[in-house]
Amino acid sequence: MATFRFGIMGTGGIAHKFADAVKLIDQCEITAVANRTMVKAQQFADKYAVDHVYDDFEEMLKQESLDAVYIATTMDVHYRLTQLCLKYQVPVLCEKAMFMTSEEAITTLNQAHDKKVFVMEAMWSKFLPTYRQVLGWLTEGKIGEITTSDYQFGNLVTNDPQNRFFNPELGGGVSFDLTVYTYDLTTMLLGHEFNQIDVATDWRYNVDVTDHVVLHYDHSLATMTTSFVAALGNQLVIYGDAGKIVIPNANDCKEAFLYDGNNQLVEHYQDEATQNGFTYEIKEVINCVYQNKLESPIVPHQLTIASARLYDQIWEQKKKSE
Repeated sequence: MATFRFGIMGTGGIAHKFADAVKLIDQCEITAVANRTMVKAQQFADKYAVDHVYDDFEEMLKQESLDAVYIATTMDVHYRLTQLCLKYQVPVLCEKAMFMTSEEAITTLNQAHDKKVFVMEAMWSKFLPTYRQVLGWLTEGKIGEITTSDYQFGNLVTNDPQNRFFNPELGGGVSFDLTVYTYDLTTMLLGHEFNQIDVATDWRYNVDVTDHVVLHYDHSLATMTTSFVAALGNQLVIYGDAGKIVIPNANDCKEAFLYDGNNQLVEHYQDEATQNGFTYEIKEVINCVYQNKLESPIVPHQLTIASARLYDQIWEQKKKSE
């Protein structure tokens, strides 16, 4: 098998984690890197022994023969760069949130199908072994019928309207940064067939700094709270009429706890194998591209569109408050 060649757009912290993961995968390499400033691109290339360096994203696509591009820029340019990759028929793995509106998502993903180019949002958490274990417990009915779930994910972010978290020009807002995790992981476990979705938001610096989302299923409720202004931690709990499952550090989970109806610990799953959780999504991209798939069955296009529709609903709250 030939070496799979990635190009990287953007050199922020998430790109470094991706590059570290690539080093763990046989027959996979980063061939080229592009950043808006040549100095940062060169620093990244020197660190990871990347041969080709650009300060122009389109020039990289013109000059290189790439099997896929990983987009690791701020969210405000994800749409434009994905469109650029489609122009050159290059498969895409794009960081979440991949799109900021459902219009962007539907337009781009339809184009990807028309052009027969693989595109996937980088929801790496969905591939973690812990979630396979949790899905197994749910399938086996270990906690009975699900009655509710609660996912809280929040960090205190430096109070600076100019950083990417609070800057709408850079794709700021907790919806694009954290709510994307809570929605995608909750619906992976409870299903996508809910009847109603309710949203409440808190706005500061022209972005949503706290979101509260409730999904109404036939016989259960799923609540999700995310915030940049509250230290909520990062825990997902699924309750059933015969027990519960607790997933600490839910977006990067290494363990999960199964309790019975008397709140007694029944089983503790520990992931001892994972070195870098990004390896699983990278392998998914490689396999899908080699199999000529246009989307991943684990992170399908409809999920990316559904997430973008949630952002629409969240940002509609801002218009109502003005």
